[in-house]
Amino acid sequence: MRKLLFIAAALLFLLPGRVQAQDPRQQNVLETMLIGAVASMQSGDVDTAVKHLEYLNKNFPGNDAVNYWLGVCHALKGRNAEAEACLETAAKADSTNLWYQDSYASLLFSEGKGEKAAAIYLDLMKKHPGKFTNAYTLTLLGNQSLAEYKDSLAMESFEKALMISPDYTPAILGKSEVYRMRGNIPGFFATVNEMVQNPALNPSYKCDYVNRLLQHIDYNFYRMWGAQLDSLVATCANVHPSDSSALRLAGSWFYGTERKEKGREYFTRFVQAYPESIDAQFLQLQVLMDEGSTAKEIIDQCETIIRVGGEKNPRVMPALATIGDTYHQLGQDKNAYKAYERALKADPNYLPVLNNYAYYLSLQKKKLKKAAAMSKITVEKDPDNATYLDTYGWILFLQGKPQQAKPYFKHAMLYGGRDSAVILEHYAKVLDALGEKDLAKSFYMLAEKKKSGQ
Repeated sequence: MRKLLFIAAALLFLLPGRVQAQDPRQQNVLETMLIGAVASMQSGDVDTAVKHLEYLNKNFPGNDAVNYWLGVCHALKGRNAEAEACLETAAKADSTNLWYQDSYASLLFSEGKGEKAAAIYLDLMKKHPGKFTNAYTLTLLGNQSLAEYKDSLAMESFEKALMISPDYTPAILGKSEVYRMRGNIPGFFATVNEMVQNPALNPSYKCDYVNRLLQHIDYNFYRMWGAQLDSLVATCANVHPSDSSALRLAGSWFYGTERKEKGREYFTRFVQAYPESIDAQFLQLQVLMDEGSTAKEIIDQCETIIRVGGEKNPRVMPALATIGDTYHQLGQDKNAYKAYERALKADPNYLPVLNNYAYYLSLQKKKLKKAAAMSKITVEKDPDNATYLDTYGWILFLQGKPQQAKPYFKHAMLYGGRDSAVILEHYAKVLDALGEKDLAKSFYMLAEKKKSGQ
């Protein structure tokens, strides 16, 4: 305990702020409790730290150090509004404290209040250029200028940031966004390529950026700039030939844009380099299913995923479910049900398995009580899923409860049920059983149209 207090006291000595009270005895209470609160926070007990700091804030209102650390604690707990209020109080109580100003501005930026944060940083840069004129603050200012569509000011900030730190990725990407905003697509690609080709930069960061870029393109952009996009993806994989994120990105891109042989090459490299990666093994499964592989190949690959991840790993649940679904497609319902029981032993509340197991039992009109119990869980946990609503409603109908089934089908109609011929036909049968013949006829007609592709 003595050692802990000594460390906390030493930490407090280094803390920002004036830990001051009017009375010497109060001063001692303030310092001691603040030391304890900061020690609690440092050890991970943020709730205890908040409790002590709120007590101090009540008894020593407006104290800058108390508000600073209370703001830090609130931020750690994700309570940004409370954190902002405390840090603002600390910054106003001691406007000379650079730590307060920096922390307050950084939080404002994270909350999307860039204009207010930028004003604080601009002031800090003027008063303390040696401390605050750096790639980080210049890039923040550049991003704020971008948000205000001030592309020239943004480019100036990013260029200054890159003069200080030529490899600072956020500034490089900011510069590329200026080019994109101006419609200078060649400049955009040249800048992004500069980042992608740099082997010193984090490959995951680069691949994440390129992947987000690919997610937001449309056909016209791809038609015009597809070669440049291909180059970005291939460069990521060439610069980082054994990186999992680069191999996954390249495989997904080329496979998804119908260059399947090339995509398979990257996927194969991914699996060979990371045979114990669940992500790699799932990609292999997707390829097998997409290319119409045999049921044995699909089941074997699912078993590989389960072996790699572990039977009770939540991430392998789709593989466990796929085994059951594959056996059902083969007409081997006995094996399918064994697979579903295996999956539910690992996770009793895995909704896709509960739904499929229940529905397939209903098709055979077997064990309807068990089917209803499983299906009820799905609609309780995902009440707006049209597929789950249909399964439960259909089982109720088969149990001779059309009146109870009807509300589930009505709800399904609001959440995509009208797009399914099966759900429409099921609803029609429920209405027919309730004597609502005209309405039932209209839903039968809708189901037939869906079946014919109209």
